Amino acid sequence: MSKNLPTAAGQGDGQPSTDLIRLELERLLKSDPFKNSKRCQILLSYLVEETLAGHGDLLKERLVGVNVFGRSPDYDTAQDPVVRSAVIEVRKRLAQFYVESGKDAAVRVDLHPGSYIPEFRVPPPTEEIPAALQQLPSKPRRRRTTFAIVAATALLVCVPVWLVFHFWPVPKSDLGRTPSAEPAVSGTAASPSPPAATGDAVRILAGDLRSDTYIDRFGNQWSSDRYFTGGNSRQGTSNLYIPPTDPELFRTMREGDFTYTIPLKRDQAYEMRLYFVEPQYRYGNRIGGDGEGSRIFQVRANGQVILDNFDIVEDSGFAPTTVRAFKDIAAAQDGMLHLQFISHQDHSLVSAIELLPSSRGTIPPIRIHTGPFYYSDSAGNRWSPDNFFIGGGLLSAGAPVTETSDPELFNSERVGNFYYAIPVPPGHYSLTIYFAETWFHNPDARVFDVSCNGAVLMHHLDLVQQVGFSHVLKKTFHGLEPNGQGKLLISFSPIVNYASVRALEVVDEGH
Repeated sequence: MSKNLPTAAGQGDGQPSTDLIRLELERLLKSDPFKNSKRCQILLSYLVEETLAGHGDLLKERLVGVNVFGRSPDYDTAQDPVVRSAVIEVRKRLAQFYVESGKDAAVRVDLHPGSYIPEFRVPPPTEEIPAALQQLPSKPRRRRTTFAIVAATALLVCVPVWLVFHFWPVPKSDLGRTPSAEPAVSGTAASPSPPAATGDAVRILAGDLRSDTYIDRFGNQWSSDRYFTGGNSRQGTSNLYIPPTDPELFRTMREGDFTYTIPLKRDQAYEMRLYFVEPQYRYGNRIGGDGEGSRIFQVRANGQVILDNFDIVEDSGFAPTTVRAFKDIAAAQDGMLHLQFISHQDHSLVSAIELLPSSRGTIPPIRIHTGPFYYSDSAGNRWSPDNFFIGGGLLSAGAPVTETSDPELFNSERVGNFYYAIPVPPGHYSLTIYFAETWFHNPDARVFDVSCNGAVLMHHLDLVQQVGFSHVLKKTFHGLEPNGQGKLLISFSPIVNYASVRALEVVDEGH
């Protein structure tokens, strides 16, 4: 990927390499001026990495406020100066570093007033620190805002809000985020965090540098990035042309060669899900790309290869995102899961990591109903809100469903021409599909096919003809195996009127 890095006109003898810039960033983050300020570490990492990724033109006050400080896209920058005050503090600490201990720097990182784009340069051997910076106190104190910064701030406030939405699909509010421990910083080993050795689920938003947790639309809590060594934080793609169920899981990513060392409960098996989105090599996105074969990498768990020659574009197919699932993931002898991402062609990456406690040899049942909330049925089974779908739309039920102990399971339906791409590890699974016709009273009014990975399960299904109006049809199929991309790809294809489904249940048959 080409990097269009800014240079300071008339300064330095050349453009430093990306590797040298990242080494200097790491040195800055560990230095005395920065090591005690997570806020400054996170902000400087974000500005540098976004510039290295070629996104410097997007570094405006509002976007920084949204992506670094968790503000909503329509927040009032005039009333909330969090970005301006943090950038001023970063400038002070940069100046302090280069006065006190960075005089021999091979690369210099500058952040000039009026700009959020760092400049990288190789200083001449005889460069002298400006006299004004030599007067900087060892512990920066608050100074009056200069006219230049006021003028720059006024311009930034006028940046059109559409820039945020055009270039980045940020949620309309951050109501799903709650305070939590501070996250690790890009490019460094994660700071110690409370061990996840409780047997509960572990969920990590890779590359997310915000100091809070995220509650997804299913009520699950995700931590910001932690437990990693190496790699770099970057934004995900801004063109999710088929929006996933929860775009926030793909908002950031960790990229490069990196390792996650995740503490797990001993003697506990987990199902692991890895979430991926291709940010560059996909036809039609804003960067452009070459498609399949452009990014290939390997993933290992405790030294064992679990994904080899992995290509996100090939794996996701017509969808912009993909999720891969693995069973019987467990801690190594040291109580840690060692998850390695090794680049082959371009950089490896991951957007999110999810570890769900399970029994050895199986994964927990996957139960999905088309309603917006979790539902506990009469047998005590928990059904998640609609998930893993591609296409179609939700429709509230027409007439009430009769002769069932769980009528609320049928209060809505997904209709249209659509798929469910349910990620499962290799194995054999039973699939139970729940239907009900609550709109059409006559046969032949709605007819459709249902297939799994290309094999027809139900041909010319007519619910009224089979069970009548407002009655439940429950069909179970055994011995289903995932396709080459680790999915049960369940398609609903209309013949007359829209196809329809109420709920899906996938159970690991354990062989």
